[in-house]
Amino acid sequence: MSGEGLFVAVEGIDGAGTTTQIDRYAAALRGAGRKVHVTREPSTGPIGTFIREVLGGRATLRGGPGWDLMAHLFAADRLDHVRGEIEPALREGAVVLSDRYDLSSLAYQSVASDLSLPAHEIVTWIRSLNRFARRPDVTIVVDVTPDVAAQRRRRRGAPEDLYETDALQARLAKAYLHAEVLVPADRVVHVRGDGTLEEVEALFRAALAPFVEPAG
Repeated sequence: MSGEGLFVAVEGIDGAGTTTQIDRYAAALRGAGRKVHVTREPSTGPIGTFIREVLGGRATLRGGPGWDLMAHLFAADRLDHVRGEIEPALREGAVVLSDRYDLSSLAYQSVASDLSLPAHEIVTWIRSLNRFARRPDVTIVVDVTPDVAAQRRRRRGAPEDLYETDALQARLAKAYLHAEVLVPADRVVHVRGDGTLEEVEALFRAALAPFVEPAG
C-alpha cells in the first residue's frame, strides 16, 4: 500500500447504500483525527458533470448513450478524477473514499452491453481503457439483494436514471457478487448490505479496520 494516503473505492448497485456508509465512515474517521477526502464517480469535474447530465436524461448524445461510448466517457472522467483530485488528496495523507471507481465501469458497461461480443472480450476492452487509472488500495463491495435496493431507490423519490431499471440492477447484483473476477489483481472485500443502517455500518468499519490506521 501507498505510504502517503489510502485509496478506498466503495462499490455496489444503485440503492446499496454506498453513499450513506461513506458519509458515516468519513465522519467517524474525522472524529478520530484522520484526514479524509470523500469523492465520487462520475466526478464533479467537467466530464463527470456531462456524464451525470446524460444519465439523468438532461443531455443527449447523437448516437445514443451506447455502452461503448459511455465506457469511453467514464474512463476519461476517471483519469481526470485521479490526476486532479484523488492523487493530490493522497499526497496530503488523506484517506480517500471514492463512491464508485472502475469496477463500476466493468460491471455496468459490460452488463449494459448489447452482447455482440463475448462477455470476456468486453471486460478485457474496458480494462484496457482504464489501464492507466491508479489502483485502489482496497475496494469494498456492498452486496444487497435487488429487491432491497429497489425499495431504497423508490424511497429516495429521485427520477430513475439510465441504469436504474430493475432488470439491469438484478443483473448487476450478480456481477458484483463476483467482483474479484472483474478486478482479479485488486484487493476486494465484500460487506453484506441488506441489514439496518447500524448493522451495515458496523460491517463496513470492520471490513476497513485492517487497512485504515488510527491517526498518530
